[in-house]
Amino acid sequence: MVAIAVRKKTYSLELIQESWEFVVNVPTEDLERTVYYCGYHSGREVDKFKETGLTAESARKVKPPIISECIAHMECKVMKEIEAGDKWLIIGEVIEAYADEAIVKGERKVEFAQGKFPRKVYGTRFGKSGGS
Repeated sequence: MVAIAVRKKTYSLELIQESWEFVVNVPTEDLERTVYYCGYHSGREVDKFKETGLTAESARKVKPPIISECIAHMECKVMKEIEAGDKWLIIGEVIEAYADEAIVKGERKVEFAQGKFPRKVYGTRFGKSGGS
């Protein structure tokens, strides 16, 4: 199981509630600028794949695509939504998970996704107050 918190007014939430599926893609540090771009711009207004050069690839078991430049993917089906202030807490069952083979074998480590960028993305997109 995995849980994500998604702001109520986002296009991401709309897509998740439409399909009841989502993918958690794990980026590496070399994608940091791209992560910022994607966090700052709405998919309602821009084609993030076109603007960033990221590659959408078919997922194995869900309709939303994976991002092929990411090193790991968790394909999820929504099990429950819980309203939490200005967000929905989405609880998903991971029905398929896979990663770059070097990661799986322990030959490569990724330390970037240890709390470094989400706060910065929110700070960039929504300012210090966290709302917009």
